[in-house]
Amino acid sequence: MRPITNVQTEAVPPRRLGFIAALYERDYRFLWSGYVCASFVMRMDSVALGWLVLEMTHSAFMVGLVGAVRFLGSMAGPWTGIAADRMDRRRLILIATSVLGTLVATLAILVILRRLEVWHLFAATLIRGVVQAFLQPAQQSMQADVLSPRDLPNGISLTTMAMNITAISGPVLCGLLLACCRPARRVWDWTDAEMILSLNWLTYNPDRLYIATHQGRILTSQDHGMSWGLAPFSLPRPIAQTLALEGAATGVQWVYVVMVGLQVIQLLSYLAIRRRQQTARRGQASIWQNIRDGLRHSIQDPALWTPLFIAGLVNLVSFPLQFNLLPVFAREVFSVGAAGLGWLGAALGAGALLGSMLMVAIGTRFPAGPLMLVGTGVWSLFQVVFALTPNYYVGLGILLLTGMAQTMSLTNITIMLLSRSTSDMRGRIMGLRSLAVAPLFLGSMLSGAAAEEIGAPLTTIVCAVIGLAGTLGVAPWVFRNQRRT
Repeated sequence: MRPITNVQTEAVPPRRLGFIAALYERDYRFLWSGYVCASFVMRMDSVALGWLVLEMTHSAFMVGLVGAVRFLGSMAGPWTGIAADRMDRRRLILIATSVLGTLVATLAILVILRRLEVWHLFAATLIRGVVQAFLQPAQQSMQADVLSPRDLPNGISLTTMAMNITAISGPVLCGLLLACCRPARRVWDWTDAEMILSLNWLTYNPDRLYIATHQGRILTSQDHGMSWGLAPFSLPRPIAQTLALEGAATGVQWVYVVMVGLQVIQLLSYLAIRRRQQTARRGQASIWQNIRDGLRHSIQDPALWTPLFIAGLVNLVSFPLQFNLLPVFAREVFSVGAAGLGWLGAALGAGALLGSMLMVAIGTRFPAGPLMLVGTGVWSLFQVVFALTPNYYVGLGILLLTGMAQTMSLTNITIMLLSRSTSDMRGRIMGLRSLAVAPLFLGSMLSGAAAEEIGAPLTTIVCAVIGLAGTLGVAPWVFRNQRRT
């Protein structure tokens, strides 16, 4: 019988579920929860902002313009990407989140007090866009700071899936709040004296009933409300603006209150992260040299410039439907109101979630380049079908498929950029990826102006045709590079 000897073995780490492996890392759990809150706020703000501007201005062009201003800050992508490499990312994230929280709280107060004006929304949207331009590269880069290379792909997948879930629930929650909640207090209670002062006292008749619309028009009835006619006068402009805000603010105040709460949770989550980034040394190259190196590196490699081109293309012609034209479809094409608008956004989010699950299932079975082209092309085709659909429920199904194609396109863009770029160039390449969002500014303005002239459906078709043509144009370079690798 052999003697028993002591054999020293290495400690075996506890078994971890592969699907949620990254969540076992403490810092990533807090980073992930902050991502979820940030995505909730972004989705709710997108729906509420478009609806609020449309109700206050009754202009599709203004909706497109405010959507364009939202992404104006992305033009600073190359500089903000370098900032994420040179500064402590945790501190940068905390500062940006604090500014965004203050901004949302300010808008909430203005809405509750009924002091909000359209220029407030434009100014707040511009500030949010600039701050987001600093926040997003830092958030994306920090995943690599808190996760090991083994768990990083799983962490990116979990983040994408969480963002897609909020893409469903965020618009639905916002739409329900817009539809069901009432103002915290009334601003205008009509009395006979105020009616006489607000209207023309020579034409005011106390025996008649009067109704003021949000556009400032006056309807009058002399048979106790059985029939109504348009009065020969209208409300003064300041009072008309007050009524328009009162109608638009119904439910919006509670949307902003919820957003303030989410911003607080996001800030607390980031404060709990312990790991800090080692800042860059002073002896490095200048910022302009870093930008030139990143541009040269991306232009010389088709596996980098083709996904960057596709990213800019979809922001120019595909995303304007999602961010700017959906409120117009909801009110003027489908006539479904705020709650229906929320479900349109939710359908896109549900499709994006299914698309992310599909990408997890596909894995690395197929190359990223062809998948990017297929996703982008199908995305454009479904936009055409959606624009030609007069039925609301059929439109929901089309948007579900559109969301799946959208995720296939965007996911493979990121895969191509991260897998091809070197570690010392990755921050600059992702900064250029942020810059590719800048065409959304032009696309939003043009689509909003075109929607007022030719309607939202025809505008969507024109954008989709341009997107399909651009996708086919870069296809030869993608397949040529695929054969080389």
